[in-house]
Amino acid sequence: KASHLPDHMFVLIEGVRRRLAHDLAGSPIDDGIRRSYRRLLQMVPDDGIRMTDFAALAGMTKQALGEFVDGMQAEGLLFTERLATDRRVRLVRRTSKGDSVSRTTSAAVAAVEDRWRTDVGADRYDTMKAVLAEIGADSFELP
Repeated sequence: KASHLPDHMFVLIEGVRRRLAHDLAGSPIDDGIRRSYRRLLQMVPDDGIRMTDFAALAGMTKQALGEFVDGMQAEGLLFTERLATDRRVRLVRRTSKGDSVSRTTSAAVAAVEDRWRTDVGADRYDTMKAVLAEIGADSFELP
């Protein structure tokens, strides 16, 4: 155990992120698709999202997100289309493969969460999730 690490949220959240990655290893999502792609796929609503709004939601510049979207298109996970009402606007949508990857991701993460909930007790786990949801409330709201 790295006892020299500070006991604050940066370290604690990183520890949870690492534990989640470890516990997802060998699951159906351990199939070579980048985790960053999986996280972004889950941010795309079923009816699509404007590229500008997607960048804001993801906390990325439009240029950086554009590179991810291009890579995800190459993997067959997303497609973009121009809005008929405003050809300058790119709408991002998941493909059927992207929908499948998103569903598989949700199921795998839910299975890990179920194990963690059992490990630490339902009340403690539910309280932790509620507190995290409260602290992070509105942090993903579009501008």
